Amino acid sequence: MLDSNKHLQIREEEVAAKLIDGEAIIINLANGVYYSMDRTGAFIWELVQGAHTIKNVIKTVTARYDVPFDRAEADVQCLLEELLKENLVRLAVHSEPAAGNGSLTAAEKLPYEVPKLNIYRDMGDLLALDPPTPGLGDLTWKEGGEDWPSR
Repeated sequence: MLDSNKHLQIREEEVAAKLIDGEAIIINLANGVYYSMDRTGAFIWELVQGAHTIKNVIKTVTARYDVPFDRAEADVQCLLEELLKENLVRLAVHSEPAAGNGSLTAAEKLPYEVPKLNIYRDMGDLLALDPPTPGLGDLTWKEGGEDWPSR
């Protein structure tokens, strides 16, 4: 079980993600595996992007959804451990905690769905990007000159 006072952070150098219509679409650029999460999972992904502590993520989920704290804690912990296992996030070394969301009344709470990470490994070879070449950014590129092919 993860320490609930810790933060997770997205592996921005290896992960591309976008929230579209309540769904998180995530691609691991290192291996080409892509993922999706609907509703509650997308909301949790959004909270992880906001540098919330794990405890704050759980509290915010229970404030937004009609779910007991114990169940939300177990489900959030499970999802976050899976995100760590898939190398989409890492434990943050230093980060400022984000402010919590205001709590909602029971009548305003949304129906709860267990957050699930859907994994699609079938396109890995096509979606994986070549690893960066060290020092390539340091090269100066020039056009023209006698050794440049004419167009």
